[in-house]
Amino acid sequence: MQYESLFKTIKLGTLELRNRIVFAPIGIGAYNDDETVNERYFPFIRERAKETALIITQGSRPSSIGGIKIIGCYDDRFIPSLRRFAESAHVNGAKIFLQLVVIGGNDPLGGYAPSALDIPLYQDKWGRGDMHLPKELQIHQIKELVEEFAQGARRAKEAGFDGVEVHAAYGYLISEFICPGTNHRTDEYGGSFEKRMRFPVEIIRRIKEVCSNDFPIGFKFNAHMDIRPEGIDEEMGVMIAQRVAQEGVVYLHAVAMGEDVMYMQLAKYPSMPTMYQPRNTTVSLSANLKAHIKNVPIIAAGGILKPDEADAIVGEGKADLVAVGRALLADPLWSAKAREGGRITPCIKCLVCHHEVVKMANIAACTVNPYLVREPQAQLLKANKLKRVLVAGGGPAGITAAVVASRRGHEVTLYDRLDNLGGQIIAGSKPEFKYEFPDLLQYFRDEIKDSSVRVRLNTEVTGELIKKESPDVLIVAIGGSSRMPDIPGIDRNTVITAPECLKRADEVKKRDVVVIGGGDVGCETAVVLVRRGNSVSIVEELGELMALEDIKYHTLVMERMLKQEEVHVYTGSRVTEIKEKSVVVKNADGISTELSADLVVVSIGLSPQKDKAGQLQKYCQESYVIGDAVEPHRIREAVYEGDRVARMI
Repeated sequence: MQYESLFKTIKLGTLELRNRIVFAPIGIGAYNDDETVNERYFPFIRERAKETALIITQGSRPSSIGGIKIIGCYDDRFIPSLRRFAESAHVNGAKIFLQLVVIGGNDPLGGYAPSALDIPLYQDKWGRGDMHLPKELQIHQIKELVEEFAQGARRAKEAGFDGVEVHAAYGYLISEFICPGTNHRTDEYGGSFEKRMRFPVEIIRRIKEVCSNDFPIGFKFNAHMDIRPEGIDEEMGVMIAQRVAQEGVVYLHAVAMGEDVMYMQLAKYPSMPTMYQPRNTTVSLSANLKAHIKNVPIIAAGGILKPDEADAIVGEGKADLVAVGRALLADPLWSAKAREGGRITPCIKCLVCHHEVVKMANIAACTVNPYLVREPQAQLLKANKLKRVLVAGGGPAGITAAVVASRRGHEVTLYDRLDNLGGQIIAGSKPEFKYEFPDLLQYFRDEIKDSSVRVRLNTEVTGELIKKESPDVLIVAIGGSSRMPDIPGIDRNTVITAPECLKRADEVKKRDVVVIGGGDVGCETAVVLVRRGNSVSIVEELGELMALEDIKYHTLVMERMLKQEEVHVYTGSRVTEIKEKSVVVKNADGISTELSADLVVVSIGLSPQKDKAGQLQKYCQESYVIGDAVEPHRIREAVYEGDRVARMI
C-alpha cells in the first residue's frame, strides 16, 4: 500500500474506522423549506463515502432558536430523512457523525449569544441583510439549549448515525461561550476559564446521559482565535482540548478563526486557505495538541489536498486523522484514488464552492468538477454515433472537450498553435504563490496523455486544415486575445502583455515596471515581478484593486501581499501616454504624474475571438465555439462548456 499511515485503522472510543480520512463538514446549499435533508445530499454523500473512513455532516441544528434554515434535528419528524442521510454513507462502508450546531450571534435572522456585544464578529460583511446585535441568552434558555443538543444527539442515534460532532468552532454559539472576547457574562457561564467551558461540558455530559456513555461524541473547536479584545491563543487551545478530553470525547477536531468570517483568511492560521495561501494551514495547531494530549485522537484540517502530505501528517505524529474538505468536492473519489494510486482531480482552492453557498445562497459549485451536487448526471455514456472530432485549442475548454469526447468513443484530434498544452493556465501557473495551479496544468496534460486523443502542437487551425481533415464535428476553443488599450506609445517594444510577462518573469530583473490593470492577473504579475528584484507600480482605472473579483477572500490576501512587497498602487487612475523610459498617469482629479518605466505590462483582460471562430465554423457543418473564444471567463466556465459540448455530440 502506498500510504501506510493514512490507511491504518483507528478507534474512536469503541468505533473502528477503516483509515484516517475524514470528509470535513461542508454545506452544499441544498435545503428543504421544512429543514428535512434535501434529496441531493444522498448521492453527494454516497460518492464521497467510497474508501473514506468518516463523514462529518454539515451542521444540523438541534434548536429552533435562530432564523437561518439548514438541516433540522430539533424534532422527531426529522428522523426519517436523517436515517436516509446516515444510510447514504453506510452503503459504501463509511461511518457518519451528525454535526450539531447553533449559529448564535452570527445568525442575521435572530441571533442569540452569551453577551450582546457590538463587535466585528456580529457585523454583516456579506451585504445579505441587516445584522442586529444578538440577544443575550438567559439562564433558562441556556439550560434548554443543553437539553436540545442532547435530544438532537438522541435523534441522530435513532436515525442510525455512528456518533455526533459538537460544533464549538468559528463564531458559532458554543465558541462564543468559550472565547473570552465574546463572553462577558458574570454568572456561572462566564468569567473564569472553567465557567466559560461550563456550556460545552454540560452539553457533552447530557448527551452521554441521554444516548449512553459509549455513544461517540466528537468536538470541533477553535484551537486559535484572532478576535478583539481577547481571543484564544495556542496555550488556551490546549486547555480547551484537555478539558473536553476529560469528558470523554472520542476526537478533537482542531480549526482556527479570524476576526470574523470575512477576514478569517487573514488570521494567523487560516482554516480555509485561498489559492494565494499554502496548504495544511492549521496542522501546526493539531501538532501542538498532539504534544499535550495522548489519549484522544486529533483531527487536522486546513486545506489538506494531497494524499502524500496527509499520510505524512499522520505518519509524523502531527495528527491522528485528516479532515479533507474541498479536495473531496473537486474529486468525490479522492479517498479511493489515494488508496489505488489513481489520478486525482486537483482542488485549486479557488473558493467557488464556499462563495456560491455563503455569499450567493446557491447550490455549491466547483471549478474543476461540473457534477458537484449533480452526481447522478456524471455518468458518461457512449455516443450513439461515433464521429471524427477536431478540437482547435489546447486550453482547459479544448482539453476537457477532447478528453470527454474521446471517452465517449469519438475519434478526436486536438490542435494547438503553441508548443505545449494548457492555454491561459500556462501563464496562470507561473506565480509561485498560486500553489495548486501547476498541479492543475499537469492534470490537464496527463488527462490528454492517457487518452486516445491525437495531439498536434505548433499547428494553427485554418480553413484549409479543416477542409483537409474533414471532421464530422469541429470544436473551436482558441481562447481570447489580450486586450490592448488605445494609448500613445502602446506599440513600443517595452510593452508586453501580462501572460507573456509571467512566462518570462525570471528574465525580468532590476527594472522599473508599470502594470496597466489592477485585476487579479495584474496584481499577481506585480507580486511576481517585485519578488524578482524589480520596482513595480500598478495603475488601475477603477477605484479599487481586483474590483471584478467576486471572491473577496482572494482580494484581501492579495492586497496584503502587495502591501508587504511594497508595490506602488495608483487606483482611480489611467495611463495616458507611454514614453521610452516612463509613463504618464492621470488621476480622477485630472492631475498627471510621470512614473519611471522601462517595462510596461498590459493586463486589462481578454477579448473574445468571435470573428475568427466564426470563419473556422464555415468549414464544418456541425461546429461549436466554447471558452474564451466566445466570452472570456474563468476556468470553471471553460471546463463546464467543454464537458457540455462533448456530451452533446
